[in-house]
Amino acid sequence: MLAWLRFIFNEPTQDMSHGWVVPLFSLFLVWRRRREIAAAAGPPSLAGVLLCLPLLALLWLGERGDQPRVSQVAVYGLLWALVYACFGRGLARLLFFPVAFLVFTVPLGFLDFFTVRLRLATAWISAFLLNGGGIPVVRVGTGLHCLAGEGFALDVADPCSGLRSIFALTAITAAYAYLTLRTRWKQWLLFACSVPLAMLGNMVRIFTITLIAQYFGQRVGTGFYHDYSGYLVFVVGTLMMMQVGAWIGRLGGPEPEAAATVSTPSAVPASGTRGAWAGLALLTFTMGGTYTALQRLPPPELEPQAFLAARLPELPGYRLAKPWHCQNEQCRRVFDNLPADPSTGKPPVCPACGGVMDEISYGERAYLPADTLFLKGNYYDAFGDRLHVSVVVNGASRRSIHRPELCLPAQGFSIERIRNHELPDGNGGRLSVKMVDLRPSLAGQQQRAGQVYFFISAHHQTASHYVRILISIRDRAIFNRVTRWAMVAIVGDPPFSSPERLDAVQSFLGKLNAALRDPAARAATVSGTERTR
Repeated sequence: MLAWLRFIFNEPTQDMSHGWVVPLFSLFLVWRRRREIAAAAGPPSLAGVLLCLPLLALLWLGERGDQPRVSQVAVYGLLWALVYACFGRGLARLLFFPVAFLVFTVPLGFLDFFTVRLRLATAWISAFLLNGGGIPVVRVGTGLHCLAGEGFALDVADPCSGLRSIFALTAITAAYAYLTLRTRWKQWLLFACSVPLAMLGNMVRIFTITLIAQYFGQRVGTGFYHDYSGYLVFVVGTLMMMQVGAWIGRLGGPEPEAAATVSTPSAVPASGTRGAWAGLALLTFTMGGTYTALQRLPPPELEPQAFLAARLPELPGYRLAKPWHCQNEQCRRVFDNLPADPSTGKPPVCPACGGVMDEISYGERAYLPADTLFLKGNYYDAFGDRLHVSVVVNGASRRSIHRPELCLPAQGFSIERIRNHELPDGNGGRLSVKMVDLRPSLAGQQQRAGQVYFFISAHHQTASHYVRILISIRDRAIFNRVTRWAMVAIVGDPPFSSPERLDAVQSFLGKLNAALRDPAARAATVSGTERTR
């Protein structure tokens, strides 16, 4: 876990460089109250022992389930619960905040569910303010488009959603409230105020970026000012938080002075002490067994790909074309049905730049694990309308698959709407899918698109990324197997929001899903090197 944290703290894309400061601040808080902590140490507590048991189970799920964030939370919880178990409630109470503050070292990836919502809210309020100020702006999903004057097209991407500023300001607010306020309800009130303050500051930043883009050009607005305005807004937000803290401190009379005396631990009956010592002995044995099992158990075995066809099937009423991707980072063009070299089975060179061609894109090859499997194809109907199908099958690493919404801004799309839907699965059942309406983020590109995606495995199908994660954790931790998931994504234009487009994708998806999971095709994909658990 420590090696993973070191990587996360040093990775620029994670915005976790503050992580090094968090444990130092927690240590400072412990040092600041060292005399109280030393005096509060008491006899063992059976309640603390009992708290350790579910946290050990959570640690097991995180370690065996390949979920470092779960392991991280479990370790922090155990750090506090072990103090409770060994030295009693009084010491645990004093150390609760210093340990809880370590939660601000947990990376934000698990909160990506809120990112799109924050982006949409920020874009909506910014458009409202700009139109109210006389600048005609059209909001399309997370994009802001203005055609007045030189015009601009901006997308409120993930880094501008406000989630990171909320995380940073809540951390500072928690520390400030703990150090300056004595009453618990006042501390919580100030902490709660940090969220709207951070959101307000981020919306003001987006609003000013659009103003700069309107009057000085998009290059200025999205260049120097975009890169450095965040620091100024964050400083202003921090000053506003301190002012709100001063107002809250005056509520209900002056703050009580800190206690000058140190309380001694209360006496515990001998029977309770004996039970606590017995619980500690059992806990030590359990922790030793857990550590030994984590070290000696073999890694989870990868399920075979037997549930899925080896290649995309031909479908009645559609012509299947194979896309080829240029591996030149500066080109990255995609072409259909290029003539292949008989010796390699691949097109010789990219028609546009002369680069090497491959079945997967440059980004997929660069960033996804090597054992990730891909099935790709373009399906054309009788009218020439195209549906692009991409099937990504995970390998041993959990990094093979993620939610498609996370990649869309980098691909030049802004998200208009996300919704869940149920469609026929082609086998007499129903298939839950997620539909995403898209619009290009670049000015001058108005062609909207739609995406439908879902996840399937040998035993499950779901449209929820989080359900997939929970099933994967369970299978890794309990059954010692890595569940093979296939993420099936279908992209076409225009979006699948009208009844006609919904009927078209429903008909196509029923045929595709039935063919992908055809028993004869599945039997042909069984690998002799993988054993079914």
